[in-house]
Amino acid sequence: MNLSSPLYVVWETTLDCNAKCIHCYSDALFGRGPAYWSLEESLDLIDQIAEAGVLILALSGGEVLMRPDWENIVEHAASRGLRVTFATNGILVNKKVAKRIAELGVFNVSISFDGAVAETHNAIRGVPNIFEKACKAVQNLTDEGVRVTINYTPMRPNLDEAPALIELAHRLGAEKINLTEYVYTTRGGIELMPTADELGKLLEFWTKAGEHWKDQIEVDWHDCRVGLILPEAEADPYKGCGAGYTHCRITVDHDVTPCVVLPVAVGNLRNQRFMDIWNNAQELKKIRSRDSIQSGNCADCEHKSRCGGCRAASYALYGDAYAGDPTCWIKPEPSLPVSIDVVS
Repeated sequence: MNLSSPLYVVWETTLDCNAKCIHCYSDALFGRGPAYWSLEESLDLIDQIAEAGVLILALSGGEVLMRPDWENIVEHAASRGLRVTFATNGILVNKKVAKRIAELGVFNVSISFDGAVAETHNAIRGVPNIFEKACKAVQNLTDEGVRVTINYTPMRPNLDEAPALIELAHRLGAEKINLTEYVYTTRGGIELMPTADELGKLLEFWTKAGEHWKDQIEVDWHDCRVGLILPEAEADPYKGCGAGYTHCRITVDHDVTPCVVLPVAVGNLRNQRFMDIWNNAQELKKIRSRDSIQSGNCADCEHKSRCGGCRAASYALYGDAYAGDPTCWIKPEPSLPVSIDVVS
C-alpha cells in the first residue's frame, strides 16, 4: 500500500533550546541562533503541507516555544485544517502559555521525561530543576484541558525507571505515555544505548503494562516490531518502519529526511516543493522498499515485509540505512562492534 502523502510531518522549527539533553537527536543548544525559517517561509511550508493532505503537523526543535512567532505558526496551521502537536521540555509552559496553547486549539503537547525522579531527569536534561518545571507544565496544560503525552526514551541511565514513569504519568494527569527508541545519530553514543536483549525485555514489560493500565492511561510505543508483538496490530498496514512512508522530517536547514532520527537528506525545500520531493525523491522510493535491505539480520528475516527493522539504528551503527538492525532482539545481529564512532 502506498500513501499519496505522509500521515504526519515532523518540522524542526528551531535548534535554539534551553536544555542540554545528552541524547538530543537535533543537537540543539541555547544560543544555536534564531529559527532558520522566516515567518513567511514558515507559512508557505504550512500551506504546502496542508495542500498535500497531511493530517498532523508535529512541531519540534530545539524548543518550539523559544520561537517568538510560535503562536503565528500554530494559528496558521490550525486554520489550514492541520492537527497541530508539538514537543516541549516544559520549562516555558507557565499558566499563561498553557492557556494560549489551549486557545489556539493545539491537539496534543508532548513533554519528555527521561526519569521518574528529579535526579535522573535533571542529569539527562542538563538543567537544574527541570523535572519540577516539567511536572508543573503538565499540570498547567491539563488544567486548561490540553491533551498531554509524556515521552520516554529508554537509555542505560533510566531503564529501571520505566514502571515508575508510567505511575508518574498517570499521577500527573497525562492521557498517554509513549516510549520512543534511543538512536544515537547526533549527540550521545553507543554507551547510552540499551542492548537488544534489554530493549526486548523492556518492551515485553511495556506491552503488559499497556494492558494493566488501559483503563487509566494509554501506554504506547513506537517500534517497527510492534506488529510482531501485539496481535491486534497484525492487520494494521502501517506497522513496521514508517520512515519515508507514514512520516518524514523537515529540518531547520530545509532538508527533508525520511525520519526524525535518520539524518539522510532526500531533498531540500529551498529549491523544491514538498510534494515533488515526496513523490519523486529516489532515496524515499528506496527506503520504502523492504527489498532495499540486503545485509545483516533484516535481509533474510521472515518478518522483513511486516517490520523492516529500524533504518535509523542501522545508519547510526553502520553508516548504512539498509544494513541490519542492531536493536532487534527477535533476530539479533550475529556480531556487533564493541565501540563505534557516531555517524555525522
